Amino acid sequence: MVVMDASTPDADVAPGTPRETAIPLLYDRHAPMIRGLAWRMAGSEDEADEILQDTFLEAYKSWHNFEGRSKASTWLGGIAIRQWKRRHRRRVGEPQRMPSIDDLLPFGETTSSILPGPGETPLEENIRREAATAVHRAILELPEDFRVPLVMKEMLEIPVNDVAEALGLNPQTVKTRLHRARLRIREALRSTLPQSPAVDPAYDRQTCVDLLQAKLEAQDAGRSFPVSDDFLCERCSSVFQELDLAVGMCRTCDTLAPRPESRNRLFAEMGVQNAPEPPEPTEDCGCP
Repeated sequence: MVVMDASTPDADVAPGTPRETAIPLLYDRHAPMIRGLAWRMAGSEDEADEILQDTFLEAYKSWHNFEGRSKASTWLGGIAIRQWKRRHRRRVGEPQRMPSIDDLLPFGETTSSILPGPGETPLEENIRREAATAVHRAILELPEDFRVPLVMKEMLEIPVNDVAEALGLNPQTVKTRLHRARLRIREALRSTLPQSPAVDPAYDRQTCVDLLQAKLEAQDAGRSFPVSDDFLCERCSSVFQELDLAVGMCRTCDTLAPRPESRNRLFAEMGVQNAPEPPEPTEDCGCP
């Protein structure tokens, strides 16, 4: 039996744990994350509830296949994405293609965003809510080939190489799609934020492109930007702050508490009896 590291949330849900014990524990720990993921993918709380139910039923049936090579939360997230893809039909108005990377570059923009504070005033809170709504809609409008990698990387925090393996893609292809998706989300974010006149870049276009590429690759790796702030001009710094906020907004509602009746219905369908009492619900994040 493979025993998980005690520092992880799944420490006592090791492969080989009876499914009647494992799945209720995993549901109580990860159902908010799975429902939030499904909502990001589907855009509907009702469909998110259905995906949540189907995900844990599938997990219950296939628990014997879980070997512990990834976190149980990642395993569950993969099931949820497959459930969404089975249901997915092209929606009216969904773009047939994504803008090219050249079309998404920030050159030619004449304004910079005035970024909101932490939400301590009603105005800041309202700006953040509007921005979160715009980001959520932009995620839903991404073509599937771009939405799925973005959600896997930014919500499930799956490394790029693992995303590539799961989707049967070259890691560089995944990175390219992530870059375009983040830049598109940045555009959506900017549309809701107050603007001020942009300063001219201090560097030539190619230097700015190279810096932007380095920023996007740092986000791919989940690490800090490797270039000192002292080196960045005000224009580049503004663009990078917008990108950071866009990625942060992707994660703003990475959990969405399930409805209490969903738990009871699921456990009844699985035939699980004497399941532990659910934890106290957490405060709703207030996302759109």
